[in-house]
Amino acid sequence: MSVIEIQKNICKKFNSKFVKPSENEMVAVALESLGKIPITGIRNILEEGENISWFFYCGEFSEDDDFFKPMHISHLENYLPEVIPYLALEEGFRFVIDKQGYEDVWKEE
Repeated sequence: MSVIEIQKNICKKFNSKFVKPSENEMVAVALESLGKIPITGIRNILEEGENISWFFYCGEFSEDDDFFKPMHISHLENYLPEVIPYLALEEGFRFVIDKQGYEDVWKEE
């Protein structure tokens, strides 16, 4: 199954519109947290002038100013391949997953 088909299935499963990420989209990853569990993803509702669509961290969230590092979406394959199936969820969605199959996905209202 292709990545697009997997993403469409995730969107259908959680009643989300399919919003394919653009090729030059930017995301923010808490690089220092990689390897911890769970993995959390938050799809940002973009305001004018913003270009970071997703925020990802592992383990506990931190309020530190340098917690998140911007990166091109194509680098997720190397850093957090587990999040790729969720990238087409529409704005406002969040998820928490782990490597043992735990999955919680919801839309913030």
